[in-house]
Amino acid sequence: MSLTLNLPSTSLAASRPLARVDAHPVVLATILDAHLRRTESQDRVFGTLLGVRSDADNSVQVRSAFAVPYEVRGKGQVTIDMDHHRAMVDLHHKVHPREHVVGWYASSPNLNSFSALIHNFYASESAPHPAVHLTLDPDSLAFAAYVSAPLGPGSGSSSSSQHGTGAHLAFLPVDATLSVPEQERPGLDLLTRNLSALSTQLAAPLEPQTVAPDYVPATALASLSQLLARVATMLDLVLEYVAQVASGERDGDDKVGRALLETVGHVPRAAPVEAATTKEDGAAPTEQQGERKDFEEEFNSHLADVLMVSYLANVIKTQAELSSRLNLVV
Repeated sequence: MSLTLNLPSTSLAASRPLARVDAHPVVLATILDAHLRRTESQDRVFGTLLGVRSDADNSVQVRSAFAVPYEVRGKGQVTIDMDHHRAMVDLHHKVHPREHVVGWYASSPNLNSFSALIHNFYASESAPHPAVHLTLDPDSLAFAAYVSAPLGPGSGSSSSSQHGTGAHLAFLPVDATLSVPEQERPGLDLLTRNLSALSTQLAAPLEPQTVAPDYVPATALASLSQLLARVATMLDLVLEYVAQVASGERDGDDKVGRALLETVGHVPRAAPVEAATTKEDGAAPTEQQGERKDFEEEFNSHLADVLMVSYLANVIKTQAELSSRLNLVV
């Protein structure tokens, strides 16, 4: 079954304007993958965006996406494979029941005459909330988000919406950001570490190229060393900034100062070994000694938790291996 769209109807809009659109990196990767797999007759692809809405800050989190086949038939008509769209949405709901249709995407930064036609279809899918249109430039990887607003006489009437006459859409830009969870940032850095070098090689295919070996992920100790080196570099930058502000070389920023104060307040303080030693037997413990003792207790408690988690992981791994072998015997 396919759905043929002829004329744009009125876009459904919520009473409150959308404030922000947060896109997950997987969504952009899915759009690029679909764009690379498009047919030769198509200059762009489009598909469905799925995610969750937050009523607290009136934002949309786009977490998943999939491509939808379409075909341009004549002037002013585009046919959408609605069966594919419905089947993919139902399949996605079985895995992620909290995610719903929030809009659609296109692998082109430009809006064309079919944008309003397609947007009206997704406006009915995301009702009563407004549909989000996400555009991605496959060359520069720049993306933007839009919502629609009806234009023209009679655009707000229900009769014109039902018959699709006298209604046009204006796409209004919305703030769009790339949302990367902290636990996923190392993996994203690993995938994009050679992206600039790869782009340079693809831009000059005639020159002799040397194929770099596959990157081997660093060990836990090497990752910790790299992390500490990055922290040391950031501390040097902060100290240089504080020194320049204190000497009057540059004007201070209240937001930066407040952020530094909150960061320093969360860091546990440990007294030096020389100051923490007791001068004589029977002397009352100083404040620095108490802070050092609290820090040691907290560190040992965290270390014990890490060892316990590692022990339980090894036990579960051993149990799984024994269970698989017993199943083969039985």
